[in-house]
Amino acid sequence: MKRYKTKLIVAGVIVLIIGLMIGLSTNKKDISKPTNVKHVTDKPINLSVDATSAVVIDAKTGQILGVKNADKQVPIASQTKMLTAYGVLQGIKSGKIKWTTKVPITSKSDLSDQDSHLFSHIAVKAGDKLSVKELYDVMFANSANDAAFALGEFMTPKGKTTQQALQMWAKSLHLTGSQWYNSAGQVNGDAFENQIKSASKTAANHATAKQLAMIAKADLELDSTLRKLSEKMTISYHLTASYVVTDKTDYWQLMTQTMPKLSNPNKLVIEGLKTGSTPESGAAFTGIIKDQNGHEFITVVNGAGDYMDEKTRFQATLDVVNEVLAKKQGHTFTSNQTIQKLNFQALKKTEVPVKLAETKTFWTNKKTQLKLSNLSVDTRLAKLNKNQKIGHISPALDAQYLPYTSKTDKQLTVKSGVKGTQANWFVRLWRNLF
Repeated sequence: MKRYKTKLIVAGVIVLIIGLMIGLSTNKKDISKPTNVKHVTDKPINLSVDATSAVVIDAKTGQILGVKNADKQVPIASQTKMLTAYGVLQGIKSGKIKWTTKVPITSKSDLSDQDSHLFSHIAVKAGDKLSVKELYDVMFANSANDAAFALGEFMTPKGKTTQQALQMWAKSLHLTGSQWYNSAGQVNGDAFENQIKSASKTAANHATAKQLAMIAKADLELDSTLRKLSEKMTISYHLTASYVVTDKTDYWQLMTQTMPKLSNPNKLVIEGLKTGSTPESGAAFTGIIKDQNGHEFITVVNGAGDYMDEKTRFQATLDVVNEVLAKKQGHTFTSNQTIQKLNFQALKKTEVPVKLAETKTFWTNKKTQLKLSNLSVDTRLAKLNKNQKIGHISPALDAQYLPYTSKTDKQLTVKSGVKGTQANWFVRLWRNLF
């Protein structure tokens, strides 16, 4: 009987040890470490800009900082070209096309007989071939309608219409309630061979200010060079291998002629993005704006003056950012900033400094403190590399973000500040027991 009890005790000890060892093994489960930090509530300010609708967001996080009728569907004219660009960028990302891929100019994108002052276009005609990159660049830099028509047609999946392709891209971005007729943003009656016969001639692409900001943010994430648009004073494209056309860009006009006339006390920089101009839309602009502290904003102003005006829309853009800066303050959490030290029981040296792996800014009303909370890290890892991403942390902030903003945009990634190797099994068992 004693021998039987001894065997049971030994078996029990063995099971206990095996269980402890299993518990000490590396796993992928996150261990959340909430902290008792008071959350701050932030709401967007109501913008006073003289425009049909407007919005200001933080370009990196998608936090909404200022609004005016931001959920109102309005005509968007050439701001449409940002959605066409999104289709192109998705094609590049998926590998279906390359920047060097040649795009044929068909009769649907041949505007060579049209007045370029009324229907912006470049010097191409049916039968020409330009690269995806050339058409993409001139579509942004000079708002070329023929380039947008050509890219829209080229990126349309087989068996679908370009309108259906636009609707497909809009759906992937969750642009609920928006309307799409052609890839250049022309009123349906002015879309020439791209006209939708089943729709009225006055039909026009519509979206909200928030939705335009969503498209701009998606484009910017896929193509960071859009930040350099305002630096392009000229744009070139090949009509043949040896015949290159070079034109001044719309940004030449903006930077050399318009900007000096604007009130800009905070010395904001307009980096890009896309204007919109039709009698229906008025003067509109979706912009990427940077302040002197390096903060980037995506702005949208719709119906800011007459559609032919080349000053009001840009002044309105600066004004909405200045209005935000006057009422809100940014709390910037910087990459490599140490958050705290955590114990990793499976490592030889258990204490590990946890650092931020990225820099982000979150916004509150002035004179408000903002701290970080809810650190979530896998502390059971048995091996670490220095700067290895190991979890995330959130600001103690209840704020409004663009619809469908990802959770990661609202958080900060954290990393290990040191390299760590696994302790031997006896040390790990001892720590687990005691």
